[in-house]
Amino acid sequence: GYQRRVHGIPDVYESTDFDFSGAMAFDKSQNYKTKSMLVLPMKNKDDDLVGVIQLINKQENSQTIDFTQEDELLIKAMASLATMIIENNQLVIDLEALLYGLIDSVNKALSEKSLYTQKHNDNVATLTNIIANGINNNKTIYGDVEYSDVEMEEIRLSAMLHDIGKVTTPVHIMDKATKLETIYDRLHTIKLRFPFVLRKKKKKKKKTLR
Repeated sequence: GYQRRVHGIPDVYESTDFDFSGAMAFDKSQNYKTKSMLVLPMKNKDDDLVGVIQLINKQENSQTIDFTQEDELLIKAMASLATMIIENNQLVIDLEALLYGLIDSVNKALSEKSLYTQKHNDNVATLTNIIANGINNNKTIYGDVEYSDVEMEEIRLSAMLHDIGKVTTPVHIMDKATKLETIYDRLHTIKLRFPFVLRKKKKKKKKTLR
């Protein structure tokens, strides 16, 4: 495989091109006899080695025979498909890593933005996971509900992202102490409306009396 080309060996015990001590040790421990072998490198579009296919002891009429040129062509086609599957699987893994890295960055940004929300998203995700597991284990009220592993992961990610909008929320709103607080406390503005409404009602009452 490290030579990146196909190798067909009629008999590993007679070959002097490679070291087959590992195969021989295996044969001895398992009471087996390795004879013919076909080794094929698995290379991606960038010519990087991603794996090796090794076939041993081709059988025909219960006899071990040599691998043929047709076998090499067939295995080459299979190796190409297998390499594509491995590459696609690695792509999915890389995309998942990117997604989780992005989520982690958002959570860290939110934690740095406000002292009051530090670890909030992590805590919500932990509590949500506990609740979801509790529902899965409950056989009474939620006996007909059972989240799969995929759904559990979706719930966890949703919990971690539930506050993502706060990334663009102004700090004076993030750090508010009361519901009506912004840059200054708007409760004072609301209190000023009461005297205004009272004066308005008094004027209206006077006009009615006239």
